[in-house]
Amino acid sequence: MSGLLASPWIPTIAMLLLACGARLLSRSWLAPGPFALLIWTVYLVSPLALAPEYPVPALGPWIILALILSIALGAYLGAGEITAIDHAAPLEPLRCKRMLRLSLYQTLLACIGVVYWAGKALSENGLDLSVSGMLMLGHILSVERYAGGEPPLLARVLVIWLFPAALLCGMAFRALQTRKERLLCFLVLIPTVFLSLMQATRANTLIVVALGLCGYVAMRAGSSRDVRLGLTRKGSLTALAALSVAVSFFFVVDALRTHDQEHDLRMDADWNRAKTSSLGYLAVFSHWANLPDGPGSFHLGLGAYTFGGMLDAVGLHHREVGVYAESTSLEGDESNIYTAFRGFIEDFSFPGAVVLCLVIGLFSGVAYKNTLLGRMTWAAALAGFYAFLAWSPIISLFVYNGAVLAVLVGILTLKSSTNRASTARSAMTNAHLR
Repeated sequence: MSGLLASPWIPTIAMLLLACGARLLSRSWLAPGPFALLIWTVYLVSPLALAPEYPVPALGPWIILALILSIALGAYLGAGEITAIDHAAPLEPLRCKRMLRLSLYQTLLACIGVVYWAGKALSENGLDLSVSGMLMLGHILSVERYAGGEPPLLARVLVIWLFPAALLCGMAFRALQTRKERLLCFLVLIPTVFLSLMQATRANTLIVVALGLCGYVAMRAGSSRDVRLGLTRKGSLTALAALSVAVSFFFVVDALRTHDQEHDLRMDADWNRAKTSSLGYLAVFSHWANLPDGPGSFHLGLGAYTFGGMLDAVGLHHREVGVYAESTSLEGDESNIYTAFRGFIEDFSFPGAVVLCLVIGLFSGVAYKNTLLGRMTWAAALAGFYAFLAWSPIISLFVYNGAVLAVLVGILTLKSSTNRASTARSAMTNAHLR
């Protein structure tokens, strides 16, 4: 590329203009097309503005623009003409209370799994049930994970319920009316954070937070079509507090990962590593996009990078820890975060990735329209779409079996609640007719 097209800011500005145009057509930022374009406008602007020292060849952003535009186009076609719909059917508090109860049962199962795993790990490594013993587990389990070690089967079976619990809590939060009920939605974070500290890994907590937030957003999209973006003082303070907690969490996990018995726990703020981990994805993907074996060559992984967890579970393809073995150097730090789009291209080639994104968009548009019409079973699928986009700078969210299970459980739970509500309404109607 040469001239203006060689600047990564050109596709970024194009993404922003397309987002605004899609918003005018859909009347809501939560419609799948505008949402995809807007969130990736943010994901493009952030590294370009905050990490200008990372080289970003323009081809990477242009490829991302093409794929996100395919999603937006598919979403517009899938949703069809919905200008007459202003409000969906009101959310039923009783349905949301059932969802909250189910999520609490799932959280309890996950708690049992975490406690069992911690006890077994302490016993196998000759550690005492103490603060120092628990702090040591982060380093030990991190080493085991990268060496190919697997958690105990029972722990995996139980801990995975954290993810559907998070999605159900997020969806229920929208319609719950009391402060006590809303506070109960946050209980899922207790075993999740404990598990992350025990394993010295951030992914569990971040995925749980993403699923919870996107479950809430999906229910909000379904309860009102005309959703506007607005910055309030409370919202800004909440975002600032969340960012501070996230940064602190990053450094704590890093400290646990390198901690050993011969030294005291040290909290070193490695800002360069934090910057690489949070903002390096665009440069890393763009570097890969310019390689000879990048998007221009033929790839056919058939889902190994997009749905790697499921293929690994059935023995069809082994999923690497971190998905990609090779890393890219950024200002002295290494990163293997290539975004979900490398996985799409590796699995289906670039033309196939365009078609896949179009199909994803079509499905999300159908889910959005049905959610607006009050068919809330579709809200869980819509939440899965939002969560996929939120996680897409890192990898495909559905490379994790927990995320797949969360969406399936959300769909089944909403379907069950809908059938129960329909049966109750039919019984009341029959009683009146008699």
